Amino acid sequence: MILLRTTRNRDRWVDAFHRALPHHEVTLWPDPVDPEAVEFFCVWKHDWEDLANYPNLRGLMLVSAGIDQVDFNLVPDGVPVVRLVDPAMSQDIAEYCLHWVTHFSRSFDQYQRQQPNADWTIGPRNPETIVGILGFGAIGSVVADTIAGFGHDIITWSRSAKQTSFGQHFIGADELHRFLDQCDVVINLLPASDATRHLLDADALAALGTGALINVGRGSTVDDGALLAALANDGVDDESSGLRGAVLDVFHTEPLPADSPLWNHPRVTVTPHIAGETNPYTAAEVIGANIQRIERGETPHNIVTASTY
Repeated sequence: MILLRTTRNRDRWVDAFHRALPHHEVTLWPDPVDPEAVEFFCVWKHDWEDLANYPNLRGLMLVSAGIDQVDFNLVPDGVPVVRLVDPAMSQDIAEYCLHWVTHFSRSFDQYQRQQPNADWTIGPRNPETIVGILGFGAIGSVVADTIAGFGHDIITWSRSAKQTSFGQHFIGADELHRFLDQCDVVINLLPASDATRHLLDADALAALGTGALINVGRGSTVDDGALLAALANDGVDDESSGLRGAVLDVFHTEPLPADSPLWNHPRVTVTPHIAGETNPYTAAEVIGANIQRIERGETPHNIVTASTY
């Protein structure tokens, strides 16, 4: 039996799993269920102590790319935790990032600020913008491929060595500032962890200089106070100093509180965590394939542990 917990699109999720796994029973949590019948739990946020109630659990299947919400200490021994890596979601994120890279490379941000003043000054166009991918994993590779297809140069950074066919690849904290210094636009795809908390602090943002930040990873990776300071200049239209702009899709607290200064800053664009939304139908296919691997005695793809990030 598959136990499914979701707060959105419940009927669509059930239908999606029935299509992906037509011979499996699917029950929506917290409907009544025989705990011993539950073999797979598909979930994002949960009271993780509840996992102990399912003695025959064979897999914890996340319905999101993020893993920071999981308390690994409460996952029963031997039960794999499988992260959702959905190519459709990755493509959505790539399109979102391409949109905003274009926004900066073609000076659309400048034109937005000029409009209230009826200013018709033509800004520079830089089709060979150097785009840095901060956190080069499964999603990062799709984002990089998409943006490189439009003529932009790609450089990458990750905490550990990764295979890449792009330009320079920077590894570890010692090379972070050198990486940021070369970026016109940096796309932050980092997950939340103790190691990534406020990785983009005042010193890191100073290294980015007059570049632009697109954050589609996790809000906790950016020090908001440092970000606001990096954006604050004597004149907000002076592009010769300070961070050029920030596009933020993720935040420390979501929804973003109404009193946050990020809402009204002239160089900040806020979107409500929609860069890559989970599509139940494509996600259920990916999750279903991993469930079938476990049932065949194979190792599922994209297992994560507390030490993964």
